[in-house]
Amino acid sequence: MGFADKRDIVLVVDLDDTLYNEYDYQTSGLKEVGKVIAALYGKEITENMLTWRGEGETDIWKRACQLLELPLSVKESLLWIYRLHKPVIILDEATSDALTKIRTFVKEVVILSDGRSVTQRQKIHALGLSDFRVYISEEYLSDKPDPARFLLIMRELPASMYLYVGDNPKKDFIAPNALGWKTLGLRGNTQNVHTQAIDGLPSCALPHQWIHCLSEIIEIVLQ
Repeated sequence: MGFADKRDIVLVVDLDDTLYNEYDYQTSGLKEVGKVIAALYGKEITENMLTWRGEGETDIWKRACQLLELPLSVKESLLWIYRLHKPVIILDEATSDALTKIRTFVKEVVILSDGRSVTQRQKIHALGLSDFRVYISEEYLSDKPDPARFLLIMRELPASMYLYVGDNPKKDFIAPNALGWKTLGLRGNTQNVHTQAIDGLPSCALPHQWIHCLSEIIEIVLQ
């Protein structure tokens, strides 16, 4: 698919498991909670929590309270420590280089992410992406696949083409597909938080094209 005006393009990029590995954020958060627990309760359970995560535990905070012999109500505090911590995550060099190059070819690159405002902005700050325009679900009371934020982008950033990159076929591509955007699915790895299985999904939920790295976007833009 070609573009009539290769520079009159707005690229909208998902955050978690698209610009960085969300698994790394989880690790950072668990380690931070572990530090707080060690300081307050004198017990080191970071490795326990990382092991539980690897085993697929769905309520790590409950397990932590049980191990520490604390009331289960404490798990809410542990969860908020996790959500509000300053993450130790980085943008890998290949992704950073790709974003820098892509910004020279398109009208604007923006980040659209589901999640809590403070949590997602902490991630964006840690990744060095604070100069990007961002659309976070909590700030607009709209989660994917609701089209509200996509429509807002079209109003605020008029362009001849909108290109969207995400990773989760269960929710990422439904709205932009319906609005006539070109959608790209970024293939993940074994550490992706959400599955990329497409069995049983309707065609409207699938990206137009799968890519393996963000640098492939440059070739698509310049076609």
